[in-house]
Amino acid sequence: MSTFMTAVSDGFPVFGQALLNAFILLATSCVLSTILGALLCVVDICAHRSVGLLVHIYSWLAQTTPPLILLFLAFYGSTMMGRAISPMTAAIIAFVFFATAYYFEIFRAGYEGVPRGQFEAARALGIPPLPFATGVVVPQVIRIAAGPFVGRTTVLFKETSLASAISVSEIMSTASAYIYSGASPLLMVALAGGIYAVINIALIALEKQLTRKAAAA
Repeated sequence: MSTFMTAVSDGFPVFGQALLNAFILLATSCVLSTILGALLCVVDICAHRSVGLLVHIYSWLAQTTPPLILLFLAFYGSTMMGRAISPMTAAIIAFVFFATAYYFEIFRAGYEGVPRGQFEAARALGIPPLPFATGVVVPQVIRIAAGPFVGRTTVLFKETSLASAISVSEIMSTASAYIYSGASPLLMVALAGGIYAVINIALIALEKQLTRKAAAA
């Protein structure tokens, strides 16, 4: 136990920076994916069916391709094209590519969850589409999608550990560096797992609370 506490105390500054990098990767990927996912949802709803089909093909492709392959494609592909990018940038590109597809599906499901009778009532009353969308539809979509959105973001945070494969300095890569330098593998993995567990428990609790509120509403 004392050995573990010593490892925690000695590695705290380094793991603190690694955790910060993981949060930067998560926050940047999440914000960009949310914006793009919402835009794709609007395109799928409003655009021609052929455009919507392209959106769904992209969504299927992004969700069925392993994230690790996307990371390698973003990092090594850019190098092969003569435009080398940093590991962090490559990781953000890969995570945005596949996370956008999941957020799109969440927002689309939230839209489908809005009762159709409200649309018919809006048409019957002559309510303009934009005020109806912003004042009635969007708030309901947000409420319905909030729980699944946080759940998917929890998974995205765990997936940031894959970025260690392209040398992004995050939690797992820091743990691996300590292991290669002679530290106990069990202790380092336990420390990294503990960091993920604490944050994921908080996110899962938030997801459950939002899901209960949506169900009650």
